[in-house]
Amino acid sequence: MNKRTDLSREDYLTMNRLCLSASLRRTERLVTRHYDARLANAGVTAVQLPILSIIAAVEYPTFRLLAEQLELDRSTLSRNLTILERDGLVELGAPSGPKPGKLALTRRGRDALRRAHKQWQKAHGELVDALESRKVDEGLAFLKTLRAKVRGGR
Repeated sequence: MNKRTDLSREDYLTMNRLCLSASLRRTERLVTRHYDARLANAGVTAVQLPILSIIAAVEYPTFRLLAEQLELDRSTLSRNLTILERDGLVELGAPSGPKPGKLALTRRGRDALRRAHKQWQKAHGELVDALESRKVDEGLAFLKTLRAKVRGGR
């Protein structure tokens, strides 16, 4: 006799409604679409913008640093960098022995990032206005705490 116990329909709906992962993913998709629509004129996406920003901001950007800062696995970061290189926005140098290859924005990448910054300010401002600045700050603090707790639990 199979003693399988099925959960009720309500159990499944509750799991979906209360799941932090599912809720964050739904929110992420909506927010990404919002930023993508505003960034389209700059020629970059919401996924590409933080990659370009970190490369521009640090003195010696490395693959490892990007992966850590963005919390991306190597294959996802590699795919994104390949697209950025194909589009002429970044330059990926070949590794030299144990040293990683050069990682830099091209002139086209710097121009795109400059245009994207203006569009990002608009997109970000729209969300801040819709949510109130205090709530955005609280939300960002919550997400930072959540990431730290999840990292610590690994």
